[in-house]
Amino acid sequence: MTPFTAPRWHRRVYKEPKRLSSSSSRCPCDREIMYTIKVGPSGEKRVLVAVVLCTTGTLSAPQRGPVGGSEKDAVITSQQLEVGFDGNYVNNFETSNGISHQERGEPKQVEQETPVVSQGSDQYVAPDGQQVHINWIADENGFQVQGSHIPTAPPIPPEIQRALEWNAAHPEEDDGGQRPPGRGENRRIVK
Repeated sequence: MTPFTAPRWHRRVYKEPKRLSSSSSRCPCDREIMYTIKVGPSGEKRVLVAVVLCTTGTLSAPQRGPVGGSEKDAVITSQQLEVGFDGNYVNNFETSNGISHQERGEPKQVEQETPVVSQGSDQYVAPDGQQVHINWIADENGFQVQGSHIPTAPPIPPEIQRALEWNAAHPEEDDGGQRPPGRGENRRIVK
């Protein structure tokens, strides 16, 4: 390695570097890094410090634990992918750890457009051991999903159900635009 000679306009600012002896360095890369730190202009020092800090931060960040059990060793046991020229497709696969995916799609004429209507199902085992089934469809009405793990709404309370039934059985009659007394402009204001 040849010694570093600073450009003429740097000679006033930087001193010539000291040569590192081979005994003070543990490996050749340490020697190069130390040489760069001692020799380089402040810009190189900043870049090197930034790289070292980023590397240290990345390595010291918490790492995701190793995937255990059947997830680590899972392999695709069957796969089917068929795409037709008319826009139809089928995509199915299964893995050795119980994940299953079935999907099919076909074009559907809706007014002047021809969107692809997709529907399918997925199945997997949750971390708590529960078997999860998902059925879905994506069409002109949007994405609709049903699943065994999705919570359902509570039932409508009986009082509200009776009120809804009464409202449906007794629709309001058209009053011809007349308001009953006590509302709006018919209200008398007493001072």
